[in-house]
Amino acid sequence: MKSQTAPKTISQQVYERLRDEVLTGSLHPGVWIREQDIASAWSVSRTPVREAVRRLAHDGLVESSPNRGVRVRELTPQEVSDVYELRELLEGTAARRAAERAEACDVEHLRALLAHIDTLPASEPAAHIRADEAFHDAIVAIAGNEALFDLTRRLYGRVARVKIITRDTNTSRRTREQHLAIVEAIAAHDPDGAERAMRAHIRTFREIVAERLQGEPERDGG
Repeated sequence: MKSQTAPKTISQQVYERLRDEVLTGSLHPGVWIREQDIASAWSVSRTPVREAVRRLAHDGLVESSPNRGVRVRELTPQEVSDVYELRELLEGTAARRAAERAEACDVEHLRALLAHIDTLPASEPAAHIRADEAFHDAIVAIAGNEALFDLTRRLYGRVARVKIITRDTNTSRRTREQHLAIVEAIAAHDPDGAERAMRAHIRTFREIVAERLQGEPERDGG
């Protein structure tokens, strides 16, 4: 018998909708989130909105300000540097481990995730961010280190905030080529190549974000 997915709670639905609006820039950095306004506009009570906002705060997407409420967090160049330095270390290790442990079914799954990304319209950046997250999650899962998986998941809330800035590059040729290079190295059981490809991929986006935060022109994203 096939298992049935439990219906999403109102709080989960509100959380996902708010998260998407933050990730797509509909709720841009610095904007205030008024729980009562959202509850009224979306025809829900304030309780699920409050729960959703609490989760967004845990993800690092919003922050509380005493006596003023909650607003979408703004990024700083230092935070981007810190997040991507750690991400490169953790996910580089994960890619290496995945190349050592991957079975044929694992590689097939990674290829299917990349194929899914290619089907997503460029006009849906939130969907691309979720699909990219699933791809990177899958690699960490293949690595088979539970502590590593937990650390990368904790970090991803901060990573998602950074992806707001690079959401228009998700469909670029360079991104697709880098993703494919990672998968090919894992499929070839090439730990050095997999780690190198993953680190190069993450450094690419670290540089794009740094340039955009500093207002410098971005190099061709391909």
